[in-house]
Amino acid sequence: MLFVAVVATFQLQVATPQPGTVALPGPWRLRTGDAAAWARSDVDDRAWETTQVGVSWTRSHPGYRGFAWYRASYLVSGRVDEALALRVSSAVGAYEVYVDGRLLGHVGAFPPAYRARSGMPLLVPLPPAAQSPGAHLVAIRVYSEERVGGIVGQVDVGSLASLEARQREVDLYLLGTALLILGIGVSQLFFWLRRPASREHVGIFLVCLFLGLFFVVWMPATRLALDPTVHYLRLYVALAAAALAAYCYTFRQLFALEEDRFVAGLLAANAVLVPVALMLPTWTMLRAAASFVLNPLLLVVLAATLFLVVRRRDGGRHSRLLLWGIGILGAAALHDVLVDWGALPQRPVFPWLITLGAVVFVAVLAMTTAEKFVDTETSALYDKLTGLYRREIVLDALSREIRRAARIGQPLSVIMLDVDRFKQINDTLGHQAGDRVLGEVGRRLIDAGRAVDWLGRYGGEEFIAVLAGTDRGGALQAAERLRHAVSALPIATGRTARTVTLSAGLVSYATAPRAEEWPTAEELVGAADAALYRAKNAGRDCVRE
Repeated sequence: MLFVAVVATFQLQVATPQPGTVALPGPWRLRTGDAAAWARSDVDDRAWETTQVGVSWTRSHPGYRGFAWYRASYLVSGRVDEALALRVSSAVGAYEVYVDGRLLGHVGAFPPAYRARSGMPLLVPLPPAAQSPGAHLVAIRVYSEERVGGIVGQVDVGSLASLEARQREVDLYLLGTALLILGIGVSQLFFWLRRPASREHVGIFLVCLFLGLFFVVWMPATRLALDPTVHYLRLYVALAAAALAAYCYTFRQLFALEEDRFVAGLLAANAVLVPVALMLPTWTMLRAAASFVLNPLLLVVLAATLFLVVRRRDGGRHSRLLLWGIGILGAAALHDVLVDWGALPQRPVFPWLITLGAVVFVAVLAMTTAEKFVDTETSALYDKLTGLYRREIVLDALSREIRRAARIGQPLSVIMLDVDRFKQINDTLGHQAGDRVLGEVGRRLIDAGRAVDWLGRYGGEEFIAVLAGTDRGGALQAAERLRHAVSALPIATGRTARTVTLSAGLVSYATAPRAEEWPTAEELVGAADAALYRAKNAGRDCVRE
């Protein structure tokens, strides 16, 4: 087995008092091999190779797998009034931290029971002897069987309180991200309870649940707590794959792709990866599963989403919203893949992009389903072509208004309207022109009506208006206003503009001594419809009672 040792000498002045922290960027020194004596300060390291922390040792030792030592000295000048500590932000493999030859802490385990814990930070308080005036040696022993190795993050010495606060910042950021995502997921349950048939809301809840747990596992405090028993990467891969599988299910439901075999295949692949990740025996296998299966699957899922969204023109606003989330999360995933495959250097950068991408993607996905929910609810209320209430909604409102009018003793009027010679428009100009006419008639009726009126499409080219609290005189004025609003200007039909007129029939009912003497909704509509036919027989473009 090859061995490497890295040694650095760096003078850090720790003043009295010294709040905050100071980084130890190097220069550092490098030597192959492994010996317990290299933790001691009496070892002469001047002949060793100079290097830096923050980058993998692959730069000077490509393909190397084995041990490495990092050493740096710091100088305490004067008395220190507050406790000091040392923090290693990230290393690849397993590592131990020594100060003045004394072992203060470790992450992972060395061979023969190698247990890599790459990316896990370590914070160790310095003993009183290591805070006394004078020079002190920091030595970090690293072992890696991965493609890269070494200290790839910053090494800091400073106030214990400041370093603990920095550690907590990362934990709180990831915990906040997890709670935000979980909150988005819980909100989806309310949509699902409102419409149980909309199973995409359950899918997004599962996406948020697995992603939230993913970020909780990613917290340094969680990883350190799991270190003795569980590879955090095992849960990392399993939860990420479960989130991807739930997303594939959601996407199938959201865009009605239940029969799409490609999306079904992606769902199955991610679902299979979950138990595989939980059963893989070694860190190397887990790392390979993350680098060469999970991250590429994420890119394929995002690429498939992008392709299907662009291909399906009926996605509308749902599609455009998803494109933003895909772009941010895809950039983060592509960066990780390129780093894993060696195309980009390993950098000790906190993964702001992947957390931001996950939050934006989940939020956009939730907005998409919420928008679809609103559209579904709206389509149940409104006629899509005209923008008016659907027939069932207006008739239900009419029944309620009859009961209210009978209870409080106010008048109620119903107007039936019909587009004159609409069949001629369809026959001469085509059904698309007829649809344009109906759409414009609906818009003009909405503009001319009152906010308290119930205006709906009764069927075909026939419309209905329910006017609560309106007597005969008010209903006549309203009918004339609606009729003139439609005929005032020609309506564009595509090839030409055409003046369209309406015929209207109305019925008004005032108070009755007893509620049971009020007519039913069917009777009022029937009376208004009969008045409409009298208007048709009177030459059209008029109002009759």
